[in-house]
Amino acid sequence: MLLKHRNYQFQRVFAVVLILHGFCFFNNFAVLACRHQPYSEFLNTFLVIFDYIIVGGYMMFAVSLVFPNRYKIHQLLLLEVPYIIALLLFAISRNPMVLAVMQIYTLAVSIALLVYLVRSIKKHTRMLLDNVGDLEYFDLRWSNILIVLYFAFQLLWAIESLSQQSWFTEPSTGRNLLFDTLYCLVCIGIVLYVMHKLIHQQVFTLSPADECENEPQEPATTTPQHNAGKPLIGYDIDKVMSEKQYYQDNTLTVQKLAHHLGTNRQYLSNHINQELHTTFYDYINDFRLEDAKAMLDSQNSENQHSLEDIAMMAGFNSYATFLRSFKKKYGQTPSQYLTEKKS
Repeated sequence: MLLKHRNYQFQRVFAVVLILHGFCFFNNFAVLACRHQPYSEFLNTFLVIFDYIIVGGYMMFAVSLVFPNRYKIHQLLLLEVPYIIALLLFAISRNPMVLAVMQIYTLAVSIALLVYLVRSIKKHTRMLLDNVGDLEYFDLRWSNILIVLYFAFQLLWAIESLSQQSWFTEPSTGRNLLFDTLYCLVCIGIVLYVMHKLIHQQVFTLSPADECENEPQEPATTTPQHNAGKPLIGYDIDKVMSEKQYYQDNTLTVQKLAHHLGTNRQYLSNHINQELHTTFYDYINDFRLEDAKAMLDSQNSENQHSLEDIAMMAGFNSYATFLRSFKKKYGQTPSQYLTEKKS
């Protein structure tokens, strides 16, 4: 399920977007240098339309992040076509209405993309919760924030383009200098946030081959059925989990656990969802939290472990995840729990 040893498409796309962004920023110096020339208005509008190419780049990045295996680079490049056509059209016609049309087009596409990606991320998150025991490097919910920032970024860009002839203000006049400064800070903030998140971002997908790989196949006559109140799996999974402590594997997935239990991935997933009324992620992390809590209870002068060690031994991928999960379930941090226990 985890796609290892691959060059992540969204990381390549984002690298291109950064290059475009840096190149577009320097366009403003060309506008300043030529501001007294008779062709300055044409050059400014031309470069603003050229800058909109980066809008297509951000769209490409967002799509490739949420759907890393669905689209090829050449398909994503189609998002740039309207901006390239607009650039050529303005170069030929010199009609300023081209810029206005592209601003309206960008706003419409941004809204559609915002709705589509937020819904897709919600569906993707549900798939993760049903299949992995740790979301540390697979979770895409952070990109919801990115998409909202992206939309705000486009609105800011449109306002900036309409508010003055050149969005890069001459320092001597001070006109809209604060606006320009805020604009650049937003750009830097978005870039730093995305770079931070992409460092460890990994891809998790399901395919028919993945679902069948290493799973024991049961005869059709013994396929578990959910009817008449009968369980999907005829043994106590909780007991097996406690005895074998499979949850301590921080790379545990529903497929891997199904293999350990000698059952089918889909049967196990259905059992957890329908019989236990939870997700695989929550089910596994409940065991991890109980195990961590037991280790905290057993802390004494002869048996001392750091909180980070306890998190790792319980199966968490990071202390930050352990901290968030522990506080969510018990209403206090592990440190607070230990302090209260000693008092």
